Amino acid sequence: MHDLIYGIGALAGWIAFAYKLSHLRQDWHNPGLRTITAAFGFSALAFTLNVGIIYQPIDAALGVPNLTKLFIHSSMVIFSMLILQMLGYWRYPVLRARRRARVYLVLGLIVVGAMSALILVAPIHDRYTIHFWKTHAGQTTMLWYLTIFLTSLSVALIAIAYRAWRFAALTRQLPWLRRGLRLTALGAVLSFGYCACRGGFLVLLLAADIRIDPLVDVAMPFATAGQIVFFTGLTMPSWGPRTGLDQLAAYRALEPLWSALHRAFPQIALHSSADGESTLGGVDYRLYRRMVEIWDGQLALRPYRSGAPSSAQEEAEAILDALHRRRDGHPAPAAAVDHRPAPRDHELEWLVDVSRSFADLTPARELDRA
Repeated sequence: MHDLIYGIGALAGWIAFAYKLSHLRQDWHNPGLRTITAAFGFSALAFTLNVGIIYQPIDAALGVPNLTKLFIHSSMVIFSMLILQMLGYWRYPVLRARRRARVYLVLGLIVVGAMSALILVAPIHDRYTIHFWKTHAGQTTMLWYLTIFLTSLSVALIAIAYRAWRFAALTRQLPWLRRGLRLTALGAVLSFGYCACRGGFLVLLLAADIRIDPLVDVAMPFATAGQIVFFTGLTMPSWGPRTGLDQLAAYRALEPLWSALHRAFPQIALHSSADGESTLGGVDYRLYRRMVEIWDGQLALRPYRSGAPSSAQEEAEAILDALHRRRDGHPAPAAAVDHRPAPRDHELEWLVDVSRSFADLTPARELDRA
């Protein structure tokens, strides 16, 4: 049963890895795509190494029994750190995302370094066993090793679930991206079930010297189910273009408004042109990114705006007027600066109407030449 459960996870992992690798070949310079492909590779590697017929020969080749467990657990930690990096690339401007990615990388390397030091000195290399937790969890050095592993993985999975769920709340106009992020959060929660079961096993063993071996076995289905849901959620946004003709049309319709705001405020770009058109490869993300950049551009225009337009035509005129004011260095009167657009249930449709109205304004084309 052990090999079957982990074998299913390994198969799902390599399928997901191959799927994203096909996208990466078309857009190698895309940092988010590189990150998610690497994450799938580490996950697939972890599940593959857990299969007994692979685990034991590798240990034999290394000449150090049970050392393969270090590669398995390190791959799981690195996978979680890469997913956190990827969510950062999806949501934040490239410079901020890269700073966060470096932090996650350093944290991951610290965890892997500590685990490596502990497992290399632990007295567990005298004989091979596939029942690693049941056999060695009671040993003091290994107790520290497993505690560091489970704690770091648990914290990362909770962070992934929280951030993916919050991110999904911002993408209600983009169903494929929203569904994918929610499934990603669910996958993180299911994967956390693995940590909860094995963490419970360690706590009972340490605090009361009670061994409940079934907790170790129950954790395995959580790991495989969680990863399969992870793979589904993280690839789902790229399924959208097959049914996303309306979204593609909306993406193109936002071009006039986005271009004008981007020229005025280049810093609103979530990613530089060198980073690829999107870090996701699907229209869902590109459309979401364009909406966010328009919102940021509108926020940057607040000192130059006046009034609170009630129609898309009036909003387009207000934006154009604000762009002229900014170009000429004439902020709006102080009393009129606090322009806060009211939340709308159909924000995408509103922005499309505003952009089309903006494109119809003759002065907008004059502004392009200014």
